[in-house]
Amino acid sequence: MYMTEQATTPFVIQPPFDAESVGDCIIRTPDGTEFKVFKAILAMASPIFRDMFDMPAVASKEAENGHSENETSLPVIPVQEDVETLQALLQILYPITPPLIHSMMLARNLVTACDKYFIDFAKVKLYVRGILSHEESLTKEPVACYALAWKLGLEQEAIVASRHLHSLDMTDSVAAKTIVSQSGDLAALLALWDLRIRTDKALDALLALAKVNVDMACPNHNWASGSTEEYSERKERLREVAVVSDPSFEDVEQFLGFKAGRGPVDCVKCVQRRSTALETTRTEVREALKAYPRIISGQVIPSDFSSKHNLMADL
Repeated sequence: MYMTEQATTPFVIQPPFDAESVGDCIIRTPDGTEFKVFKAILAMASPIFRDMFDMPAVASKEAENGHSENETSLPVIPVQEDVETLQALLQILYPITPPLIHSMMLARNLVTACDKYFIDFAKVKLYVRGILSHEESLTKEPVACYALAWKLGLEQEAIVASRHLHSLDMTDSVAAKTIVSQSGDLAALLALWDLRIRTDKALDALLALAKVNVDMACPNHNWASGSTEEYSERKERLREVAVVSDPSFEDVEQFLGFKAGRGPVDCVKCVQRRSTALETTRTEVREALKAYPRIISGQVIPSDFSSKHNLMADL
């Protein structure tokens, strides 16, 4: 089960990282929590950790408290990650049971930590892909799901998440910067822009099927022109409905937000002509909906480390 809130119970360091475990180094979080680790394992996974181990270390809690001021005191490396993120990261790096990624916050923090320490995404993406495709995550945090999936090269997850961004305001600079910064790739934003352009064209084509100024009367009668609701309102309402794979509707006038023209309502031929025309419109709309673009197109290819870090600096 996935949750969007962090646990409120006290955090307990699990073996093999607790004080009783075997290790040759201590990693300390900002709140003072210490994880006992083997430098060799972290150094193999991260060149940043390898370089940190070559730097002078600070004293451990025991040494600071005067309980173990001797040559056997373990070196301490301070980091900025919180305890939950650090333990999950260590579980991924060690050959032990992997962590349960139960929240989008933890997923984001893990990916950020891997980026920071130049740790290969290959392992972490195995454990975060579940929450990226979880319905609650997609509903509440579609931007984060999409951006992280793109960053990790999880193509199917990014495609699924893009479907939940159909109503995203593409002119919102905050949203745009969030997508680029979290994905580490401008192409992630451009893919959504391409989707928006394609959906706008498709929506315009759908609305053009509304037979407002078409003669709906038989040859013996004059006809009255139809009417439509405000175009932008019709378009945005249709956008929300069309994203569903097979939207059901019976009243095509209500679906497209218009009223077709008509002849006298007491003329059977006029009524039949109007009914036939609307049935034709229904068929045309159903066919158009089958081709409606609902997801991004193209291949999701995450940027390499150098381009990602250069892009973040530019922002």
